[in-house]
Amino acid sequence: MRIRMPSRKVCERFYLTYELRGAQRGADVLTKYYRVRPMKIVLDGRKVSKNYSAEYWRNNSYFTKRGLTKRIVLHELYHHIVEVRGLEMSIRKGEIEANAFARKVLRKAKAV
Repeated sequence: MRIRMPSRKVCERFYLTYELRGAQRGADVLTKYYRVRPMKIVLDGRKVSKNYSAEYWRNNSYFTKRGLTKRIVLHELYHHIVEVRGLEMSIRKGEIEANAFARKVLRKAKAV
């Protein structure tokens, strides 16, 4: 089962909110759209595995300073939506879908 893509208007709202109010508020825009509980963003590089930029674990996303980008926030948000909705998918497929989700949201947000 795939997660539906938000409209261009919602993607633009995420992008602007992220830029003006921060990563947590930007993620909150999309969690409200998908009607799931908010994902907590934690900037703590010690909780991220070596050679990773971010990790998702039980409603929290942990980021390194370098890893706190729009694309990676969207990637981890996809994992959050999958977990909250109880969708089953392999790790490999989940990573591929999360990357595609992040690319598509950003592409829609920047389209004029």
